[in-house]
Amino acid sequence: MLNGVMSLAKNLKKAILADPERFYSIDTGAWVSGLPKPQEIQVKTGREPLWINLGYWRDVERVDENNFERVGELFKSAQAQMAHLLAKTARLGQADVVLDCGFGYADQDILWAEEYRPKRIHGLNVTPNQVRIGRERVRLTGLEQVVQLDVGSATALPFGPGEFDVVFALESAMHFKTRRAFLSEAFRVLRPGGRLVMADMCQKTDRETGLGLRRRLRHRYFRGLIAFPEENVWTAQRYATELTSVGFQKARLESIAADVYGPVNAAFTALRGVTAASRQPGSVTPERIRADVRKVWEQDPEQYQHLALFNCDDYVVAYAEKP
Repeated sequence: MLNGVMSLAKNLKKAILADPERFYSIDTGAWVSGLPKPQEIQVKTGREPLWINLGYWRDVERVDENNFERVGELFKSAQAQMAHLLAKTARLGQADVVLDCGFGYADQDILWAEEYRPKRIHGLNVTPNQVRIGRERVRLTGLEQVVQLDVGSATALPFGPGEFDVVFALESAMHFKTRRAFLSEAFRVLRPGGRLVMADMCQKTDRETGLGLRRRLRHRYFRGLIAFPEENVWTAQRYATELTSVGFQKARLESIAADVYGPVNAAFTALRGVTAASRQPGSVTPERIRADVRKVWEQDPEQYQHLALFNCDDYVVAYAEKP
């Protein structure tokens, strides 16, 4: 009983603080290598898949009851496709100087450096452990002359005006305190003609107004657990308005929710089952994992984790230019 009360109190504190450094330092590590805790991650080659985005599944084989054993491979492919989607949206090229805000373990920076060859990538992250691991991976992959990673805040960028051609935020801006402050900073550090490209969670229309107190508190609690401040709960329309209000032009949002939420729910279900089975052989049977994955694909989309818990039914790629 006492342990349960203490655990609840601890989670309530997490939810109230909504602290991304805490979330990524303690609670969540890489998503495709057996779900290790952040402190358990080991770097040997620099090419271990340590992605932590939901993945873009449009052109990737989706995880189902027949292929769940390959969840790590498929999840990694979808996560890499998300990074490719942002690079292509930004028209990333060899002359570009790039700022990546909230780079995780630097998987996307390594991919962008090797496949799109921009002049330079500067990554900024509030989580020292991720910066340390990212730097080691950059060193091991021989990219130190191109990719530089530092501890810092996306809402107080340590750069002068007009230093970058492209600013990326790959599934990180919903954690910033606040997203609007980041938009202002991104506008400041971009050169005229510079591009801001983001992958982010939001709502298609207002899903908050009219909710009862219990549901509002429930969503606030679960959003807080993943370091998603209430100030960042936006509709797609507000997102576009905020981009324009800080000075951006040609703002557009493309919804890719259909190629994110359903597939990633199935992937997470399979990954948890496969991880549990590998850690404790016999604890979870293949039949059980197969049934759980099938159940995900049969459920109402409103029951998907990101809708049921966080009340976000849209996932967008946002693009805007500095005039």
